Amino acid sequence: MKIKNKTTKCFTIIPSSTISTSTSYIKTRNYNLKNFYIFLIMILINLIMIEPISSFENQINISPLSSMPIQPYYIFQQTINHLSYDTIGTFEQRYSVNKKFVPINGKPKAVFFLVSGEGPLSSEIVNHNPFVQIANETQALIVALELRYYGESMPFLNMNNSNMAYLTTDQILEDLATFQVFFTNKYQLNDIKWIIMGCSYAGTISAWYRLKYPHLVTAAIASSSPFRAELRFTEYDVKVRQNLGAPCSKAFKNLFTYIEHLMIKNNSYVKSKFTCERQLDDRMFLYLLSEALTYSVQYDARFKIISGFCPKFVKLTNSSEALLDMFSSYVKNMFLFQNVSCDAYNLYEFASNEIDYSGTRSWTWQLCREYGWFMVPSGPDSFKPQSLGECWWQNDVCKTLYGRAMRPTVDRINMVYGSTNFKYISNVLFTNCGNDPWSTLSIDPSVSLPFSQQIHIPGESHCANWLSEQPTDSIELKNARALANSFLRQFIKPDCDENDCGTKNGLCIAKKLTDLQATSVCISNGKIQISNQLKNQLNIMKENGTSTNNSNNNPSTATTNNNNSLNENSNLSSHDRNSMDLDEDDQREVCSSNGSMSSSSPSKNSLHFTNTLVLTTTLSFISILSTLILIL
Repeated sequence: MKIKNKTTKCFTIIPSSTISTSTSYIKTRNYNLKNFYIFLIMILINLIMIEPISSFENQINISPLSSMPIQPYYIFQQTINHLSYDTIGTFEQRYSVNKKFVPINGKPKAVFFLVSGEGPLSSEIVNHNPFVQIANETQALIVALELRYYGESMPFLNMNNSNMAYLTTDQILEDLATFQVFFTNKYQLNDIKWIIMGCSYAGTISAWYRLKYPHLVTAAIASSSPFRAELRFTEYDVKVRQNLGAPCSKAFKNLFTYIEHLMIKNNSYVKSKFTCERQLDDRMFLYLLSEALTYSVQYDARFKIISGFCPKFVKLTNSSEALLDMFSSYVKNMFLFQNVSCDAYNLYEFASNEIDYSGTRSWTWQLCREYGWFMVPSGPDSFKPQSLGECWWQNDVCKTLYGRAMRPTVDRINMVYGSTNFKYISNVLFTNCGNDPWSTLSIDPSVSLPFSQQIHIPGESHCANWLSEQPTDSIELKNARALANSFLRQFIKPDCDENDCGTKNGLCIAKKLTDLQATSVCISNGKIQISNQLKNQLNIMKENGTSTNNSNNNPSTATTNNNNSLNENSNLSSHDRNSMDLDEDDQREVCSSNGSMSSSSPSKNSLHFTNTLVLTTTLSFISILSTLILIL
């Protein structure tokens, strides 16, 4: 083939094979370039696919509860000393979870936070409690935490005074906050409302937690709970005698007088009537008998001592020996059955520093150290022996168990946590029963609580509304349960529009509507007429971030609040922290015989990516397959 060369203006002969090779090269180069562009496009498509797939993966992880194994107990590594920056380690704190009402791969509508109280945690509490029905109805998660030094949540393997020093109210409340922040962040529950609840001492802790950490829990339910620390708890004795009635109370007074007389003459005989050993301390023996009686009255819904025992008992008042026989049979049947000995109720048996899983040593420490609540005789008419006064508690019980006489810090507890601090506490439901001796240290029904509510249940005993429903339950008890359930619904999803109320600088507060139903209203300067004092308090609550609604309840904000609390409590609790070094003043007999929690918040995601996953996965697979074919 001849090609004209313009430069030399002459013709050059080029072999045809060379031309063929050159043409083939050009075609190959163009083809490869085309493939390269296609390859780049495929890479771009794959990169685009990554975002929705990655987003879906986030959706899969949005509810780690679905992958949480179902077991009776779980373990959380809890800080031993929250009130000092000098950490001394952690301990295993037990908790239980009921997640069966939460949709698979979904979030709960609320978290019911149960406090286990002054004893070992039973995993059944998350399955059997008064609010399981509401949990089912609202798709709520139920979580129960065992308190430090109870059950198996032991910070140390030895319960000496130095180690027991970390059993204080302040430390317990910090435990709850630390655990809540951990659990919230681990299971991505930042926007979920928490409601803390408990009965008796567990209710006390619940209300104090709402008081101290209003930004962490939306509401609290405290049933049959004492809130005033008191050295001489004489009101308990008065209430027990009132419940028994004058004839039955007088019969027991005669019986205890007879028992004390017998103990002088024939000590072993009277103790043997109750299957107790002769060597049991005399005053501890009398304490055991009086506790059997008062405990029965406290839980009369279970023991029926008022309606079942007393009518028969008062008929025997002419014979002290007959009274003794009847009461000893009652005590043996109710408290000393199945080979249970008197030593099980002997406080002196818990003087050892060994681990006590029952909670007796721990609870007695809290009484001796902070609360008092010594159930002493109220006067000469009391059936409780006069020898069981506060001096016996402080100089004998506390000293025997902990090596020194102790003065409970009741003034400090009342200053920081007492019921007078509840005047402006919001969204706490206090329930008390008419026959409950502990109600005398709870919220006075006549006290106005503009931001919280009370339910009074006449004729019922301690924690009656937490017991299983029975056909024989009074109409007042049934109504109280229904009303409490209605309050709980309002705490979770109030009738009041929280967003609208917030724009008006107001608060949604649950209120009683009828005997069976609660509602919620927006308390603000414009909607409801309130006093100037309450207006000022509303403004203070708003400025401090003390919202009652907590609809955006992000525990990771607890870091700042908790650090402030830590600094404050470090000063308030210095005596508690240093109690391992016994004060000289505490060495003497105190009563005369006469008298962190920060963590990043998980991103907000929704659960509508099921179809997107199928589409994006298919497209990604096709694009990758096409790329491989083109490359090959």
